[in-house]
Amino acid sequence: MKTLVISLIAALLGATIPVLAQSEQYKQAMAAAIGTTKTQSMTTSPADILASANQFERIASVETKEWLPHYYSGLAYVYLGFMGKDATEKDAYLDKADANLKAAEAVTNNDELATLKAYIAQARMVVDPMSRWQQYGPLFEAGIEKAMKLNPENPRPYVLKGSSLMYTPEQFGGGATNACPLLKTAKEKFATFKPASDMHPNWGQKQIEPMLEKCK
Repeated sequence: MKTLVISLIAALLGATIPVLAQSEQYKQAMAAAIGTTKTQSMTTSPADILASANQFERIASVETKEWLPHYYSGLAYVYLGFMGKDATEKDAYLDKADANLKAAEAVTNNDELATLKAYIAQARMVVDPMSRWQQYGPLFEAGIEKAMKLNPENPRPYVLKGSSLMYTPEQFGGGATNACPLLKTAKEKFATFKPASDMHPNWGQKQIEPMLEKCK
């Protein structure tokens, strides 16, 4: 009996150690990948952003039960969707963003993924606003509304909605008058927002700073 108990303990330890090691390896890989994105800016080359997307996809291929690698890869492809040289290339990047979003949604459902879904819809609409706003405008609004409902304290839905209104003509309900209240709310929420961990999303504050200047 004593031998059996010892064997069971040994087996459990043997099963646990690799899991812990894998978890630590995951954290290190994510920290390195996220660290790379923090050095990127609006002037970062598409090649470097694509490298980041690929880096997160490699992590996702190993850590199949984690949603964050797919989230960050999807976010990188959204940025590329705004930067592509033509509609075909932009849509190809956004197809990749959609694929990563769906993979993340297969793991969980949260406000950050709802925000990413809205971001993808916004990027699709920007490719050809006149012909796409009827299709993607409602998807953008639905994603923002869902994210705000799931987590009213998340500033990123306010960032996206405020940014969208800032660059929408006044005759279509946009302009600084309509955008500034949302952008100011986003700023207020950033002051108190705490990510769940160092790996969780925390972008958007620098993105709205130039627009907030127009709100003064």
